[in-house]
Amino acid sequence: MRALAITLILGALMFSCGSGGQPAGGSAAGEAPENPAISPDSLRNLYAEYMAARTDSMPTYQVKEEGKLYPVDEAPLDTAFFVFREQLKRTVAGKDVFGLLDVTAKDIKVSFGEEAGFDDFVVMWGLDSKQPDTLRIWRLLARLLAEGGTFADNRAAFIAPYYFSTWPGQYDPVDYGAIAGAGVRLRESPSLNSRILKTISHDIVTILEEAREEEIGGEAYPWIRVELLSGTQGYVFGKFVGDPVGYRVGFEKKTGGRWRIAFLLAGD
Repeated sequence: MRALAITLILGALMFSCGSGGQPAGGSAAGEAPENPAISPDSLRNLYAEYMAARTDSMPTYQVKEEGKLYPVDEAPLDTAFFVFREQLKRTVAGKDVFGLLDVTAKDIKVSFGEEAGFDDFVVMWGLDSKQPDTLRIWRLLARLLAEGGTFADNRAAFIAPYYFSTWPGQYDPVDYGAIAGAGVRLRESPSLNSRILKTISHDIVTILEEAREEEIGGEAYPWIRVELLSGTQGYVFGKFVGDPVGYRVGFEKKTGGRWRIAFLLAGD
């Protein structure tokens, strides 16, 4: 049944993006079809529009300071990629399965095990579900796409979030994490009503344990007990803790300059 569902998704994707049952761009069976390339003028116009609409941007250059990991987002340095990512954000916000699959590489990597490729991506994230609005991939991708990142391979690849792609080698990523925010409150216990020990910004911290989950501002995350490099311990709301061995997403520039999701995985 799973195989049939995936086949139907692929068929619908090809039909919606091509003509006469053929995928746009002449893609092979099992590969997400190629959309027509955007003209340079349209790219520039979209870039200007998306840049003007930004309400919370990161610097394109990362400040270096011992014991800190400051945010960075190099995406605006490449017009085509920035437009691609902004459009993907809208796809994710709209929970558009076909739109997501349309920009997924046929050889996408989804784990460090045997699972790899488009079909495994569909199955792992339940993208053949009859209730796609409930899938956890939307919240995950929305967070990853909002947390900056950096280019690699002469701008042929982009990796997010920044606290994975720029993690400093002197800290073991299994034991440490980064405070992903400025003025984040370190509390005495895992509660919004707990006493504030201090406020911290972009600190590298030791991750000690997860505590209870709480919903704050409509977002549910566990509280994380952390230890500052100074030795002070306390709790931080999980939304503000970046895990360098948590989920990350990578993109690659494919034939014709089109960007595709190359991996979505977690672990070390």
